[in-house]
Amino acid sequence: MLKVSRKNTGVILNGKCFITTRPHGKSTDLAKILCGYGAQLMELPMIELSKVECDDEECELLNGYKNYSHIAFTSVYGFQFFYEKMNRIGFFQDMIGALKIVSIGYKTSELIRSYGLPIAFDAKAKTGSEFADRFVTYLNGKNAKVIWATGTLSPNKLTKRVSEVAEVTRVNLYKNTVPDEIDNHLIQKIKQGDYDMIILASPSAFNNLYAMVESKELKTVCIGHTTALAVEKQGITPLAVANEPTSEGIFQAIVSYYRDENLLLKSNL
Repeated sequence: MLKVSRKNTGVILNGKCFITTRPHGKSTDLAKILCGYGAQLMELPMIELSKVECDDEECELLNGYKNYSHIAFTSVYGFQFFYEKMNRIGFFQDMIGALKIVSIGYKTSELIRSYGLPIAFDAKAKTGSEFADRFVTYLNGKNAKVIWATGTLSPNKLTKRVSEVAEVTRVNLYKNTVPDEIDNHLIQKIKQGDYDMIILASPSAFNNLYAMVESKELKTVCIGHTTALAVEKQGITPLAVANEPTSEGIFQAIVSYYRDENLLLKSNL
C-alpha cells in the first residue's frame, strides 16, 4: 500500500476526537499512533466476545481432527478461541501438529506466528471474499478436508465458495453480542455530533451502534470494504476506508481523508 507522508500529521490530527467500537483493549496500537499526534481515542465497545460450547456434532468433529488436512482461521478471534479451547482439553499441540494452518493474513497471521507456528498458506487477503478466492486456488487438486474455526456471525460464503474444491466444516467457537454495559455519555456525544470519526472494525459493531443512535449522519472510518458495505446499506457514506485491515491502515485512511479535505478547502478559497 502507498503510505501517505506523516509530514504535518500532528497539525492535521491534533485535538481531534476519535471513537473506536472494538472490544476493550483491542485498539491499543491505534491509540498509540493517534495519541502520538495529539488526537484522542475513546473506547465504546459495540461487541463483546465470548466462547461457545460445542454441540455434540462439533465436539465429535474436533475429536476426529485426524480426518482433516487443514484448519483455517479468518480472524484473530477465531485463533484465540481455538487455542483456548484446545489447550484447555489438551488437544492443541497434537491437533496443530496434524493439520496444516491456513490464515486470512495480516493480524491473524501475525498472532499465529507469535506462537511459533508455521502457516502453510497465508492468503494476505483484505476481505473474506478475497481470502476464499485465493484459498480455492491453493486447494485446487489437493483433495483437502478443512476445519474452519470461526464465530457464529461469520457469513457462510467461505464454506460455499471453498466447497467447490474441498470439504469444509465450520466450527463456531465464539459469539458476538452487545456488551452489557454501554457508555451512554459517548452515545450522547455521537448523537450530538461531538466527535470527529467513529472507527468501525466489523459489520456487527456498526449494526449494534446504529441500532442505538439511528442516525444517518454518522462520520465513520471502516477497516475494510465488508464493514463499509454494512454502513452503506443504511444510506451512510463512510468518510474513509482502510486499504489494509490494520491499525496502520486505519491511520493512513484517516490522514488521507483529512489531507484531501484540506486540499479541497484550499482550492475553494
